[in-house]
This record gives sequence, structure tokens and C-alpha cells, in this order.
Amino acid sequence: MPIQPGSIRRPLSPVAKTYVPPDGFSYKVKDKDSWVSLAKGNGITAWELIRYNYPGLPAPQQAAAPEVNWYLQEYVGCTQLTPDKRNYMFSSSASPGKIWIPNMPTADKDAKKLVLATLRGLPTRHIDFSVGRIYIRASDYERVARAIEADAIRVKADVGLSSKALYNPATNLMTVNPEQPDEPLIVHEATHAIFDLRAIPTIVEESEGIAYIAQALYGRIKYGPRPRHIVSPDPGNPMSWAAWQIIFDESSRLADMILLQPRLVADDAAELFRAIRNAGWYRGRVGKLEINDGVDGY
Repeated sequence: MPIQPGSIRRPLSPVAKTYVPPDGFSYKVKDKDSWVSLAKGNGITAWELIRYNYPGLPAPQQAAAPEVNWYLQEYVGCTQLTPDKRNYMFSSSASPGKIWIPNMPTADKDAKKLVLATLRGLPTRHIDFSVGRIYIRASDYERVARAIEADAIRVKADVGLSSKALYNPATNLMTVNPEQPDEPLIVHEATHAIFDLRAIPTIVEESEGIAYIAQALYGRIKYGPRPRHIVSPDPGNPMSWAAWQIIFDESSRLADMILLQPRLVADDAAELFRAIRNAGWYRGRVGKLEINDGVDGY
């Protein structure tokens, strides 16, 4: 059955079939691809990607959609339709099946390269431990790396990011500051990505505690014994300041324990977990179940 007649319209002035957008590369679409999935992997929206390929579309999306279907039929060679027969879908059978994707900004490429190198570096390959019910293995970080390579987890650069690295499980986005590379902190955030990939429900003291231990363990393996990290004084909130000092002290102590005995019981981390609950930064998350929703395809 052909596409619904009202869902396809030839543009008044179609872009040339030979049109090549600036600073991009040709991509052969395949089964399960979509404008949304391909755009997500490049940090843009689906309509930004569509308009990158076909400039001159009407501004309202409702008016532009029939013209997009015309391009997909005439230029991309799509034949597969959505169940309601109102839109073409990408598929491996489309011929020639080519669209254009903009190149990732150089800063994002550098950030992605930094994260992958950290996840596949020698220190990370020696991370293997458990605390209570939760275990972390080097293969988990490789799984994160593969998800990044497939753009299921995106990496973006942000030179203004004060925390130097951050993972958002809701958007599967890791943001890093490539101008201030902090490999142990990248491992910390990648540990949150592991919880997301494995869809492990957690509470804040578990998720952050395990991540701080992984961070300390990476630093211990790569750099050897290091001076004690002293947290800057916070006269306005001495309880939170003390909690932060305990977080770093206990993470280091537990990392040293893991080098001798990689399997710890939850009680071994009780002081670390207590400190996380008392740290002002995490107080709003205390007592709430954190639902990690997984990463599509991984």
C-alpha cells in the first residue's frame, strides 16, 4: 500500500538531488535508524538534522513533514512505511539510502576520545570489586565504551563545566571539560553510566559511594599512594564540610582495602554511606529510590 496521499508533497523548489550540506558526511541508513536516533548521536534534534539535509522546508513542522516524505521517497529511496502509512521509515533496503550527517564539533571529538581512552586504559582494566550487593568490573567500563562508540551514550564537551565531568542517566549524556581532564572523575561518572546500562535501582549512598570508590581506586592504581585530599573549609556548613572530608578519606581507605581483598560487605562502607547522606550536595536525594532506566540497545 502506498503512502497516504495527504502525507506527501513535492516542494515548490526542491533542493538539488546532488546537494551536499557543508561540513558533513554521507551515511547509508539501515533498519531501526530514525531521524531521532541519528540526530541524538550527534547532539542535535531530529528537525535540525532534517533541515540540514533539506534546507528550504517550511518553518511549521506540520507543513514540512509531507515534503520530507517526498525527499525520502525520491532522493533516499525509502519504501518502508509506518503502520499508519503516513510516514516513510529508514531501512537497509532503501536505495540509494543516503542522507548527510554533520561532523561532530572538534571539542566534542576530543572529549569523546578522552573518555574512551580513560575507559580502556590500563588502570580501568584492573577495576574489579564489589561492595555488598553491587559489583563493578572492568568489562562494565568496556560496555560503556561500546555504547559511546555507538552513540547510545553521547559525549559532549563543556569547558565551563565546573565539576569537570557529569553523566545524566535521563538523557544518556556524559559531559566533560576537555580543558581540565580528570580521568578519575570520568571513571566516577562512567560508574553511574554502568548503573544506567544495567538498570540497577539504587539509593544515593550506594550509587555515589560505589562511584567514589571506583574514582579512588583508579587514582590509586594509576598514580600510586598520594597525599591525603583535604577539603576546603566551609565555615557556613561545618557538618557538610566534615561529611565531604570523610567521603574522600573513606573512599581512599576502601580503595586500599580492595587492592588486598576486592569483595567488601556493605558494613565496610557504612561510614562512607553515612557521610554521603550528610553532604549538603546529596541531601535532596536521600531516601529516594533512583531508577536507572537503561540505555537503548545496551
